[in-house]
Amino acid sequence: MTEAKHASGGDRPPRVLLVDPYLAREDPMERKFIELYPSLGLLTLGAYLRERGIEAALVDLTFARDTHAVVERLRAFRPDVVGVHTKTLTRDRAIEIAQLARAHGAYSVAGGPDSASRTSDYLAAGFDAVVPSEGEGALTDLARALLEHRDPGDVAGLVVQRGERVHRARPRPLLRDLDALPLPAWDLVDMEAYLRTWERSTGERRAAVLTSRGCPFDCSWCSKPTFGRTFRQQSPERVIEELRALKERYRVDYVRFCDDVFGISRPWIDRLLKLLAEEHLDLRWECLARVDLLKPDLLRRMRSAGLERVYVGVESGSQKMLDLMNRGTRLSQVERTAEALRREGIRQFWFLMLGFPGETLEDIEATLRLFRRFSPEEYSVSIAVPVPGTRFHDAVKGRLHGRRRAVKREGGRSLLFEAAYPEALYRWQQARFGLEAALGKARGRLAPSVVDRIGRAADRFHEKVAAPLLVGKRARTADPPP
Repeated sequence: MTEAKHASGGDRPPRVLLVDPYLAREDPMERKFIELYPSLGLLTLGAYLRERGIEAALVDLTFARDTHAVVERLRAFRPDVVGVHTKTLTRDRAIEIAQLARAHGAYSVAGGPDSASRTSDYLAAGFDAVVPSEGEGALTDLARALLEHRDPGDVAGLVVQRGERVHRARPRPLLRDLDALPLPAWDLVDMEAYLRTWERSTGERRAAVLTSRGCPFDCSWCSKPTFGRTFRQQSPERVIEELRALKERYRVDYVRFCDDVFGISRPWIDRLLKLLAEEHLDLRWECLARVDLLKPDLLRRMRSAGLERVYVGVESGSQKMLDLMNRGTRLSQVERTAEALRREGIRQFWFLMLGFPGETLEDIEATLRLFRRFSPEEYSVSIAVPVPGTRFHDAVKGRLHGRRRAVKREGGRSLLFEAAYPEALYRWQQARFGLEAALGKARGRLAPSVVDRIGRAADRFHEKVAAPLLVGKRARTADPPP
């Protein structure tokens, strides 16, 4: 355990430095989609700490080139605790920051989805503690315990290393009343840098809002280490308060609702839409939603209230695969929702997944046919990632590739386990979706017969040349599902 050198027995408030180690310039997906928002979790955490008399600062590396800003803030702020948000893409940098914190006498804590899924790995790599669940109460109590020279390992909600053993303190109840949380501390980051970036690319001043925590659904590939399957939501009135503050303070005119699933409760979304109409905030917005929740009549009202884009987890065009993923959706619901979105003029962003256990070439073709039929404006096709703690991971853990490869190549772009087909086959299939997307956009500029001829030629090349060559002898006739 590292004891904070700066603790001075209570003659000053505890100091907590929050760090977002994400560098946008190193994220290939960000370079593709250019969708930057500050970490709402860290901004809310900073506001919560301040309310309780704790000095909070934040280093946001999004627009940085390296971790130099962390070193500067460690020297100037002299924190007792350094809290680092973790995700797969930033794992190595998060560990580097933990080592910097130790060198400056601060106690390092990892939070966020990746450290929650790989707690032992983060402790072994140098973090003093991990908070696998919500961080507000745990970080508050930790900061006070360190200042009072109490054992941080006894703080509820923390996981620490004690000798050869990983010690888990008693669990901390999840926050029930999300309305009691303060508004995010937007002043902790350079909001204008984010807003200028959006203005340059879209002409709009865009910000993000989170109205809920958790997801009650149980997809086989989805990890919920922080909130589990709980679902808690702010009141529509509290959401309107935050939207109004963003409008008044930062002239925001476009909002992304970042909930895992938006509008789970029909009475809740009905109330929010009513308030949006009454408040006249004149905001355009987007959200992530499930196809079984987006009924046509609801979409019509959402469109009238400013909805411009919906992210939907379509995942597959094969009902067999949706069932194996435990999605709880039907292809008929996908088709109904896609048609309704197109009819209302709402942009569609489809999430699709390849390589999930049980998938065959025929299933991939079914997904491509569905994609071709509706031609969504935007999409993402990822290779299935087995995240620890999921049924998917449990099903393939005996076939995972080496740890070095897994650490370096995660993120839906590489094959991390021994699947039905080689990685090259899935990469090729991703390219086919790219071609199909390009053909979809070309249909308005080229003669339909020309577009169809190109598509048929590409299909023949796949069937006669690419697929036989890439599948080779490694295809599995029966890939066991989770």
